[in-house]
Amino acid sequence: MIETRLEWNGPQVEAEIRRTAGEAITRATVYLWQQCRQAVGEPNSGERRKHRTKKTKSGRPASYTVYPHPSREGDPPRKRTGWLQNNIVYEVIETVGSPVGRVGVRENAIYGAYLELGTRRMKPRPWLLATARKYFIQLQAIVTGG
Repeated sequence: MIETRLEWNGPQVEAEIRRTAGEAITRATVYLWQQCRQAVGEPNSGERRKHRTKKTKSGRPASYTVYPHPSREGDPPRKRTGWLQNNIVYEVIETVGSPVGRVGVRENAIYGAYLELGTRRMKPRPWLLATARKYFIQLQAIVTGG
C-alpha cells in the first residue's frame, strides 16, 4: 500500500512571496530615486560678473551670478546649487496588501513640485514623471524579476 502525506506550507510561502516582493519594490524605488537625482543633476554653471556701477561696502565692484544656460520648457531643470537634487527622497512602506515605494521631495524643497508642474508664469520642467516614464520598462523588469 502507498501512503501519501500532504503538508501545507501556506504561511511560509506567503511570507517568502511578501519578502521577495518587498525587496523588488525597494530595488525599483531606489533605481527610480537614482535616475531622478541624475535627471536634475545636469549643471548650469553660473558666471560671476561685475556690476558696472554698484560697489561693496569696502569699495570694490559688486558682482552677481548669471546662469547662461537655463533649462528649456519640457526639459528637466538644470542644477544651480544642488538643493533639489539633495532633497529628492524615497521611502518604502509595508502596507497590508503589498509594499509601496514612493519617490518625491522633502517639504523644504517644495519648489520641485512647481518645476514639475509649472506655474502661471513658468512652463513645466518635468523631472519626476518624465523620469518614471523614461525608465518604466526597466522598473517593470526590476519588479517582475525579468
